[in-house]
Amino acid sequence: MLYLHENTYPFPGVIDEYMDVMGTDLMAGLARHMTVMGVFRVAFRHREVFFLSELPKGTDSLEGLSNFVIHERDGLAWHREGFRYRDEWFDSLLEGLPFSPTAAEIKKRQKKGEFTGNSLYYRLSHSVLPGKSEEFMKAFEKELLPMEEKRGTKLAGCYRWFGACGESGEIISFWTVKNWAEWGKIQESQRKDPQYQRWMEKVSGLCAEWSYKFLLPAPYSLLH
Repeated sequence: MLYLHENTYPFPGVIDEYMDVMGTDLMAGLARHMTVMGVFRVAFRHREVFFLSELPKGTDSLEGLSNFVIHERDGLAWHREGFRYRDEWFDSLLEGLPFSPTAAEIKKRQKKGEFTGNSLYYRLSHSVLPGKSEEFMKAFEKELLPMEEKRGTKLAGCYRWFGACGESGEIISFWTVKNWAEWGKIQESQRKDPQYQRWMEKVSGLCAEWSYKFLLPAPYSLLH
């Protein structure tokens, strides 16, 4: 599956209003062409929002998105309205890895109580060394994924950049956290877990660097 990853940069002081307006004036139109997986503001940064959408028809979905912006009435209205709130936005494409949950799988798991009630997510980015991508992805699926889901967090998605988008070798994953207190418990558990320490030693031989970015989901987001 392919996914649209869009970063937007609202003007200072209007980020809350901007996210509310996205929910009322944009989401319904986008839903005609794609499934919006998540809408997030970035914690600790005063002007960064992004959303992640699943493209049901792959790159063919982009033609529908172009029509939405150029020809459809609500798309044209949103395009004009958006200039009141933001001055920059960047679109990129991501490719879902085989073990990454799709929108349909997330909806099915939500019926079991997963991927709901989360006030916090985090994005984990790994810059994989050249020639190590396949080894890293296999280890991620077989070692990190079951270990962290047993710890209580859930993998909401795992992707690599598609085509010429983004950085070569970068693997991006999104994880659920109930709240900040739960994040503190996760960190403490990781520090005491010998299996996790072995994972980190392996990562140091497969990746040049890795980083976290904390995300606050919108209430209307599929991932919330």
